[in-house]
Amino acid sequence: MTQIAIFSDQPVLLQGFDKVLRQSGFRITAAASALEAEGHIVETMAATAQPQLILLDITAGLTFSTLTSLHAQLQDSPVVLWADQLPLDLVFKTLEFGVRGVVQRTSTPEQLVECLRKVAAGELQIGFGSPREVQQTRRAASLTPREREIVTLLRQGLRNKQIAAEMGITEGTVKIYLFRLFHKLGVRNRFELARCGVLEQAKLSPGTYPGTMAIPSYEDGVDPMPIV
Repeated sequence: MTQIAIFSDQPVLLQGFDKVLRQSGFRITAAASALEAEGHIVETMAATAQPQLILLDITAGLTFSTLTSLHAQLQDSPVVLWADQLPLDLVFKTLEFGVRGVVQRTSTPEQLVECLRKVAAGELQIGFGSPREVQQTRRAASLTPREREIVTLLRQGLRNKQIAAEMGITEGTVKIYLFRLFHKLGVRNRFELARCGVLEQAKLSPGTYPGTMAIPSYEDGVDPMPIV
């Protein structure tokens, strides 16, 4: 049974999350306001049994102080945000604070539960809604040396854990690299990335850690793209 902590400043929404998740087999370890996410409740969880997941409602606006506090004290607990559509650059920033999923507030209870289960299983579940179907096209790109290395290892059939071992980074960092590559190149999955001929077409640009990479801008959103 997956243990999850829920934080929201809306009491009715908090109770709704509690009911839906309990009925879906989750065990609620805490249900509190977002402000309490920075206080004694998190300290208590950190000192006892840490939740396997954190669901954070950012209705009142995302504060990095909240994410920083959660991530600092509960580093092994991935965070899923319940939010409106977020700008891509903001999503990239939240990844550095332990966010591994974003669920739009227009989602159904079933979609929320599915996202939480996949994040608990180690997947990255970031989705961007769009009022109309988005047609993705592959883009010319400038790749950093690390990105080129990721694509090379991916073409060799290596999984995320193996890529992480080869590059001396964490599996979570590999997922963030892949997530950025999907958006940068306009591909939807690992298979398309491995076959898109990006290494033959791409220019080489300086860069190392993904947090320092230039963030592309997009006019439209894209569908959820789990990285497994």
